[in-house]
Amino acid sequence: MAGRTNAEGEEAAAWLSSYTVFYWARWISWTPFVGMFIARISRGRTIRQFVTGVLLVPSLVSLMWFAIFGGSTIKLQMDGTDIYGAGGVEGQLFTMLDQFPLATVASVVVMVLVAIFFVSGADAASIVMGSLSSNGAIEPKKFPVIFWGCATGGVAAVMLLVGGDTALDGLKTITIVAAVPFVLVMIGLCVALVRDLSTDSMIVRTRYAREAVHDAVIAGVTEHGDDFRLTVEEEPASEPASEPYDSKD
Repeated sequence: MAGRTNAEGEEAAAWLSSYTVFYWARWISWTPFVGMFIARISRGRTIRQFVTGVLLVPSLVSLMWFAIFGGSTIKLQMDGTDIYGAGGVEGQLFTMLDQFPLATVASVVVMVLVAIFFVSGADAASIVMGSLSSNGAIEPKKFPVIFWGCATGGVAAVMLLVGGDTALDGLKTITIVAAVPFVLVMIGLCVALVRDLSTDSMIVRTRYAREAVHDAVIAGVTEHGDDFRLTVEEEPASEPASEPYDSKD
């Protein structure tokens, strides 16, 4: 984004300021819900499994989605089908699907997937808010979960009925502004994660192994010159391997 300037025109500048620049704040506002929910369902997984399942696989699927659907839409627009002029995003999507076989089936599948997306998102948010209002309980009771689900849906429904399609724009802006202070919380979480991983048993064992080999080489060279070799033997569990680490650790 550092290479984009207002020299590209007012339309490009407006799009950059309304979408890309504040996109990070929009996602930060989701982190309390998404982070706690993913942590809850990822309990027992390794960090490698977590990164693969949460970051790499979804990113690959998103890349394929945008390449296929975005590329098809651009190609249709270039070939004369006015996708851009079909209305909103929903109209553009269904207009694009109409240009391919099994358009009705594809449209039904899309609507089902969108419904699953909204339901699963609302379910995750309700569970997290129920957990936050239950002193951080991993398994919150049904009443607070149902309450927050109904409250969230009720507020959105009332605002849409009263103000129409643009009623939620103000709420979105407030959400973005409220997300800014949470940046400090996220920085604290990053520091806490690094400190916690530094005491992980695998990290401690690796650090001890490096120190043991380093000290052994120095001792060997000091006592025997180059005429020595390193051998590894299992240490009895009852005897400490070295300070400040214990063999059991």
